[in-house]
Amino acid sequence: MSKANLKNLFHPGDGRIPPYFAGRKEEKEYFQNCVELLLCKSSPDQNMIIYGPRGNGKTAMLRYFQKQTLEQTDNKIEILWITPSEFKDLAELVGLIIGNDQSLFKKVQNMFKPLIDNLSVASNIGPTSFTTSFNRPKVTLALKSLFFEKSKKKPLILIVDKAHTLDSEIIMMILNASQDIRVEGCPFFLVLSGTPNLKTELRNSNASFWSRSAIFPVGRLSNEDSFEALTVPLREHNVEFSQGLESELLSRVSCYPYFIQVWGNCIANRLYENGSLRVTVDTISEVEKTAMMRCNQMYLDRYGELKEMNLRSLAVIIAEEFSNTEREYIREKDI
Repeated sequence: MSKANLKNLFHPGDGRIPPYFAGRKEEKEYFQNCVELLLCKSSPDQNMIIYGPRGNGKTAMLRYFQKQTLEQTDNKIEILWITPSEFKDLAELVGLIIGNDQSLFKKVQNMFKPLIDNLSVASNIGPTSFTTSFNRPKVTLALKSLFFEKSKKKPLILIVDKAHTLDSEIIMMILNASQDIRVEGCPFFLVLSGTPNLKTELRNSNASFWSRSAIFPVGRLSNEDSFEALTVPLREHNVEFSQGLESELLSRVSCYPYFIQVWGNCIANRLYENGSLRVTVDTISEVEKTAMMRCNQMYLDRYGELKEMNLRSLAVIIAEEFSNTEREYIREKDI
């Protein structure tokens, strides 16, 4: 066993693939089925929409899908991963999709240059710059042509993480373009992921057929999956667990993916420090304060967000999950 590997085993809160990706059976199966269709140059019947509260492992799950697909298909499928923070308008989105493909750039330049309308924003794409605007029918047609041309070279999966922050106009155009090219059998697959208000944003976008997508609400893991997510990585490093610890651990992680990674990280670091290869009740007690402080910070962050949105009644419910110390802290701040 490498002590360095044990210390760096779990990664709570940064979106990396966990050391053991547990659960999410339905999501795995659906994504895999879509990959198989793309390899046959066929189009999946539906887009995939994933939503759930922060900390439930949506980004980690997408990274897992990305890694597995690239490994299993020997890079025969292109996966383009974008987040709204990477572009501020349609022109920059087009630039991300084109990448460094100069031949595709020349085709897109001809498609988008005539679309100048009310809104003009310069964007550097390729060797020159051009402007574009929101002329809905024409832009949707141009995006459709862009996705079609890119997918002809290699089947394309477009993953949009944090999609709840997308502009509703852009959501509508992406979804409508995806609908059109999939009807034509183009090997293209769109995945949108975001917090629960993603559904609200999709409704507001007036995009065609979005509700007929394959929709997956991502919540907490089962007891069995939670226990495996925490213990399998440690067992693979020859760590043993004392009898009867399952209920002790499950009561603390609450089947919440982020909490599992926090507790796994604290336990692994403790074993690294004391040179032990056995988790006992004492181990849990020794790391409990540190682990709970990190978990409670997540509750505090969510509480603050809800309160700022004038959703204090929901924030109070979250506050009930705090330890007594943190609950008193919130009461003091509210006064």
